[in-house]
Amino acid sequence: MLHVYGCPGTRSNRVVWALEEVGAIYEYHLVNLLAGEGRKPDYLAINPGGKVPTLVDGELILSESAAICTYIGDCFPASGLTPPPGSVERALYNQWCFFILSELEQPLWTMTKHRFALSEKHRVPAIFATAHWEWSIAA
Repeated sequence: MLHVYGCPGTRSNRVVWALEEVGAIYEYHLVNLLAGEGRKPDYLAINPGGKVPTLVDGELILSESAAICTYIGDCFPASGLTPPPGSVERALYNQWCFFILSELEQPLWTMTKHRFALSEKHRVPAIFATAHWEWSIAA
């Protein structure tokens, strides 16, 4: 059985959505990040980074939502969630996934962190202009 460790309102939602799309049987384990559960030894033994989502499939422990969703698609090829490995379509799929994660999501996450995710003493309001500019040239 697949095990997903996640927290609502995070990138864990992507993984749950993919699992639901392919009709997978899985168990969801809540990691309450606001209560510090991502930093507890039990969870750090699974994911030393203390972040969510994490997928456990037997001996495989996988993090990063795009990697997990790609793995899910590969495990359920009839779902059509991901193109077949080695195909032109898969190469383009990978290109767009990597572009989104490196060029689009990065400035959005920077703005999010400095708006509310970081404690106020760690926020740098001046970074918004740079992050917005990065977003505008990437999008």
